[in-house]
Amino acid sequence: MSSRLSILSGLVRDNKGLLIGGLILGIFIITMGYFVLLPSYLSPATKMYSSNLGYPAMMRRLGKPLPVTTAQAGEREFTRYVMGEGVCSSDPVLVPVIPLSSIEKIHFKEGDYVGKGEIMAELSHEFADIKLASAQLAVATAKAELARVESGSAYVLAQERPKMESVNLAAEKERYELATEKVDRMRKAYQAGLVAKTALLDAEKDFADSGQQLSEAVLRMGMAEEGVIKSLEIARNAVRDAEEAVAHRQLELKNYLVRAPASGIIERVLIKEGEYNPDPGKPGFVIVSGLWFDAFFDQADFGFVRKDETGEVRLEAYPGVSMPAIVERLTPVVSFNEGGPEISRPLRPRGSGAPEWAATFRARLQFTEKVETFPIAMGMTGFGRLTVKRKGIAIPRAALLSISAGAGVVYLPGPDQSWEAREVKVGIVDDQSAEILSGIEPDEKVIVTGHWILREGDLIEITKESEFDYQSHG
Repeated sequence: MSSRLSILSGLVRDNKGLLIGGLILGIFIITMGYFVLLPSYLSPATKMYSSNLGYPAMMRRLGKPLPVTTAQAGEREFTRYVMGEGVCSSDPVLVPVIPLSSIEKIHFKEGDYVGKGEIMAELSHEFADIKLASAQLAVATAKAELARVESGSAYVLAQERPKMESVNLAAEKERYELATEKVDRMRKAYQAGLVAKTALLDAEKDFADSGQQLSEAVLRMGMAEEGVIKSLEIARNAVRDAEEAVAHRQLELKNYLVRAPASGIIERVLIKEGEYNPDPGKPGFVIVSGLWFDAFFDQADFGFVRKDETGEVRLEAYPGVSMPAIVERLTPVVSFNEGGPEISRPLRPRGSGAPEWAATFRARLQFTEKVETFPIAMGMTGFGRLTVKRKGIAIPRAALLSISAGAGVVYLPGPDQSWEAREVKVGIVDDQSAEILSGIEPDEKVIVTGHWILREGDLIEITKESEFDYQSHG
């Protein structure tokens, strides 16, 4: 026994360096296996984990559940910044010069600011004054003619005089009564043989004539009464027509003072003092009225741009200056436009590997504050940025898979170590959380880690329930 120990002791003494090296190598292998290989084997971030030799594959072979972590959906306020290029724009307003007359005075020049209603130019109105005076004389004439019609002395009323016709009618009635009495007496006298038949025939003829004249007098009386009403109406209409002609001439006279129909900057003056305006309605001035920023946003942001959304405009003319603005109007039409002229060919690849078209829509951003220090002019370019804020259901960003065209997939734990995949509609997504528009209720839980290697039929085991602080990421 002692000889064996001495031999062993000698071997150790002779191979001391080799044994120490082997011991160190063993410790290194154990350490690497525990601190490097084992974590790599158990870490979902490594390729080994998802291989056929990885931890999930082994657990499936053993019929064991796969570890996952979950978090409960919550509510938070999401903020998204939407940016679009654009240009300052205004409405062009054409100011017409209506009268055919010479230009006497121009009060503004190009670049001046003009307020609505201000006199921009004056035209000679001598002929217009003459026409107005003539129209006023026509009113006086029409009123005088109306007075003659009312008194019955107008020449045109020769057959429309009810008072005269009433005198004639009374005389004819009296004549008819006398003729009636006469013919009655003559008939009785003829029957008694006191008068000749020729005398009776003369009385009969006078009676018939008086009856005819009475009927004509009644007819003339009716015509006179009806006609004078129409004549009065005609005369009154003539007065009104003459008065309207005066009003028309007075309105025409106002056109000899050219007034600004809107406030703005005068872009062009198209007339000169002393020249004659040969074309009624020809534009004499061009005013650019109003000022806003036309921003062109990518079609992917169409769902986030809404009327009355607030934001800011930054112009290239004033670097570093932010001008508050609000969405005043939205044009719901997508076109191939980047804020400049429409393009007719695709752009260079922007990361997709193929030519892409710039599909944008336009929104009008109205400046909400007047910046006196930084005057803004039409045509200035820059970009607009909107700050879109809204509250919604949120889940951790890591829980959302397969995001495409506003849709995604989340995995939810079920009863008895089961799970389900559910499609959801996605809104704003940032690096921490994702907004869920539909598909998940606030009290439901979602799988945050371990879900990307799940296969149909796999069981899960919740190893941790995360308390995700949504408010801190708002």
